[in-house]
Amino acid sequence: MLRVVGEETDICSAINRFNASYHDDFYTVRQISKAYLSALTPHNAANLADALRHALMSWGAGARKAPLLHLPAQAASALCSPSLHATLVRFDIHQLGAFALCSDGHRIFASEKLYPSTAHFDAELLGVLKMLADALFIDNTNVTYPMKALLLITGFMPALDSQVRKGLQNAGVRGFGSPRYLLPSDTLKAAGQKLCSLPFALGQCWEQNKDHLTDAVQKSDHPGLQTEPGRIFDILLFMQQDPSRKLISL
Repeated sequence: MLRVVGEETDICSAINRFNASYHDDFYTVRQISKAYLSALTPHNAANLADALRHALMSWGAGARKAPLLHLPAQAASALCSPSLHATLVRFDIHQLGAFALCSDGHRIFASEKLYPSTAHFDAELLGVLKMLADALFIDNTNVTYPMKALLLITGFMPALDSQVRKGLQNAGVRGFGSPRYLLPSDTLKAAGQKLCSLPFALGQCWEQNKDHLTDAVQKSDHPGLQTEPGRIFDILLFMQQDPSRKLISL
């Protein structure tokens, strides 16, 4: 299980020192995504496609070794898919606090109505990443950018870019050390299992440290993050790529 080991000042400092433009990109897309998630219309999809393109390019899409983006009109058309929209709505509604671990490490949901089983959740998470990869990117094979899109739209969980994976390594979590993290098609291999288990570990960590984390966030320059646990962990793990920052530990 993961635990927060950083003091309030450490957490506040990490949030404040995180790239200011990345903070702005997240707030901007999340605000636009709320209209899209509330009502699936071509107008809302087009607005979200434009905002995502700007943020994802700012976050490295289209650069060396990163996937190219589809044109905004193509992305907007794909975002009009009722299936993709409904899935994204569920990830927006069910934040990390709905996921947890038993004392024996088994994955559980806060509500039995959340998903029929963990296998159903696994399929939905890997499925939405595949849908976002196809909707927004050209020939995407890694998890990084579909996860960044999921984070921007729903705030659900951290995006496993190289910095966040390094932060997990520094926390003592095994299995994220590969320089490339391919988009898993299922949980038959370790990469898929690790990816699908992470929300439960982070959800458990959030519930056990919620007051500590929200107090620190409220005292930071970005108090609005207190309702975005997935983004909080994304920032803390990103900043923990520096081994001198001790924020989260296994």
